[in-house]
Amino acid sequence: MQMTRIMIRATGLAGLLLGVLVLLATQSVEATHSTFAPGDVFVSMKSGQVQWRHPDGSLNAVLTGIIPGHAEGMGFDATGILYVAHWCADPTCLTGNSVERFSSAGASLGAFGSGYNCNPTSVDFDEAGNVYVGQADCTGDILKFDAAGVPQAAFDAVPENRGSMWIDLASDGCTIHYTSQGITVKRFNVCGNAQVADFAFLSDVGNALRILPDGRVLVASNREIVLLNGSGEVVQTYNVAGEPSLWFGVDSAGDGTFWASNFGSGNVYKFDLATGTVLVSFNAGPAFEVKAVAVNRAPSVVIRRGRMTGGGSVFTNDSDAGVPSGTRVTHGFELHCDKNRKPNTLEINIHAGSGSQFHLEELTFARCTDDPTITPTPPTAPFDTYEGKGTGRYNGQPGATAEWIFTDAGEPGVNDRIKKLIIKDAGGAVVLSIPEPGHQLTFGNHQAHK
Repeated sequence: MQMTRIMIRATGLAGLLLGVLVLLATQSVEATHSTFAPGDVFVSMKSGQVQWRHPDGSLNAVLTGIIPGHAEGMGFDATGILYVAHWCADPTCLTGNSVERFSSAGASLGAFGSGYNCNPTSVDFDEAGNVYVGQADCTGDILKFDAAGVPQAAFDAVPENRGSMWIDLASDGCTIHYTSQGITVKRFNVCGNAQVADFAFLSDVGNALRILPDGRVLVASNREIVLLNGSGEVVQTYNVAGEPSLWFGVDSAGDGTFWASNFGSGNVYKFDLATGTVLVSFNAGPAFEVKAVAVNRAPSVVIRRGRMTGGGSVFTNDSDAGVPSGTRVTHGFELHCDKNRKPNTLEINIHAGSGSQFHLEELTFARCTDDPTITPTPPTAPFDTYEGKGTGRYNGQPGATAEWIFTDAGEPGVNDRIKKLIIKDAGGAVVLSIPEPGHQLTFGNHQAHK
């Protein structure tokens, strides 16, 4: 497995000074806004506060809640409410030790849930609106709450050095990946209430992690940020020259970039996922005061409603696999958000050599979401992104699989995308891989319907 190691050397002090100049230059452009907006970046602080920043890194406001204790991991539910985990604020853990919610206007909505034991660290959500919380200490269990904050379950995830500190739920809605202040990315199945095989082993302590839609995983791993493939192998690393080996927070922006925070310096960086180029940098506070980072990108899940139709073509490039760069890939489909509704059809034609074809026979997974970074005009449906998986025939042979993400960015279709497309033959060999962020349609159109 080939691994790419990326070190940004032109930063250090000079780079940070440049970042400050960039921020000073852009603060007059980004006006303060009163509600959370797509792409906004949130930075949690040891003081318990949360910095609310624009996509360019400039400061919009500081959120000061009513719950004390270090502010740790954060997450957004489908309605855009921000959840912030707080550690204990005193040695006996009588204060703090809770999760606080903030409205989209940045106002505290008070505590969410109860029974933390102790030091809640990270927050995630499933499609049904349930909330999962990873805990650093005491039992270290993963806690499950319904959307109203009523406790539903406590999962006894196997610890490494601490509890289930940093969690993220996979797209299957069952498997939680987590780190436990050790070198292992561990996994727990909350649907079956069972520990499953470890996902990966790191070269340094793992902190926050984020599962990408294509199954790859970003981990802030002290000395560097690592990108793992779906098999848990390190395929790329990211770093900035001069930064301490205390990379702590990480979150995907959903557009081929990600943000990361360094606890040892207080600096926050936005990286290009493919190249590792630093796109934005700023200092959020003194060393050992800046904790996690979160991006307002959470789409609202639309369950059992609507369908998407369309087709067209894209051309592959060097980032894709299985076919030569420049290969034309055409597709046509009608797919429902409820996989049990019919018809569900998908045809993929790969125009390389003598040509090949994938024909969908069974849709096994469907999820329709509204991505806040996509603004279709007009928005004819309550969603704009279709994620699916299915089985079918590849060149007439049964047992092939495909997974994809299609987006509808409005008429006339020039901004619609095949955001991801992976096809495997019956033997599991990848015959086409278009990873995120994929490609805009060269010809064609995707249309979401109510």
